[in-house]
Amino acid sequence: MAWTLTALAARAAGLVGLSERRPPEEPASTEGLFERAFQRAVDRAAAADAKALTVSRDQMRDDAAVLFRAVASGAPIPAVAALAAGWDGLGEATRRIVSHPSGEDAGPLEWAGVRARQVDQTTCGAATMGVMLMVGDPFVALWVATGRTLAGYEPAEAMHAEAEGFEALTVEERWHALQRVIHAQTTASALGPVAWPRSLGTPPWKVDESTRFAGLRFRGSLVDDSSPDRLAPLLAHARRALGDGIPVPMFTAGDSSLGIDSVIPRHVVLLVANAGTGFLVYEPGAGAVLPLADSDLHPGAGRLPALGHWSRAAWLVLPVPRRE
Repeated sequence: MAWTLTALAARAAGLVGLSERRPPEEPASTEGLFERAFQRAVDRAAAADAKALTVSRDQMRDDAAVLFRAVASGAPIPAVAALAAGWDGLGEATRRIVSHPSGEDAGPLEWAGVRARQVDQTTCGAATMGVMLMVGDPFVALWVATGRTLAGYEPAEAMHAEAEGFEALTVEERWHALQRVIHAQTTASALGPVAWPRSLGTPPWKVDESTRFAGLRFRGSLVDDSSPDRLAPLLAHARRALGDGIPVPMFTAGDSSLGIDSVIPRHVVLLVANAGTGFLVYEPGAGAVLPLADSDLHPGAGRLPALGHWSRAAWLVLPVPRRE
């Protein structure tokens, strides 16, 4: 059977008792991650700030989920309140980008006519992390869409783009700048004090530690797709994350049938929705959201568009359960 390095490593880990832990069987709450974060913020805030948060939620009405994401991102309350106060004035196109940066269905992913493609062949990981960041932080999505900041609050990535002197006058320039900033972050000090060569893309372990999403921690998981029983716990964990609004980065690879240089992680995509018997996947090479069936995640399925035209899943970046 054709093999991948990550599948062999996962199998070896299982033999010595280091196999991946299963996700919790039941959700901790019937509320979503972001709604819980909002309620915690209200409960912990001083009376005036709690009032500002609840008034802001009411101003957002049917789009309150955006406000919950803004609070979970760790943004200051004045910026959250400014987002709510100015929401209706942003315009429908901008509100759609900020509300649904990863799209709402399969098809091309575009923001104001700009296709959400990776800048070059080295930035698939950065593009994937950029879309994930926009999902988790409406202020980053707003900056990409408009270049605007609110109440003096500037997301760290926008600040870095400005400090590095990246052009940021258009949606396309800001999207490219976001990728460049993330790519620099994930390749710096990747091997102890030594930087990872940017020409080699994004090292998987740096995605684990560099992903900024709702204050969560993440852990990389080797994928052994050699049998449904080995794959099922990881897919269950991914579905649990997606059900809580957390996208899941996935590294893809070839296998030994495609040559020895294909057995390591080669590309990064983002699981953005659970489709029941599969997933919707943001693929940065195409700048599109593509369907991926569970039945395709096994050896011999061939090259798949949703995997960036690679054939195997190799590594998943999953949120660490809170009970840990």
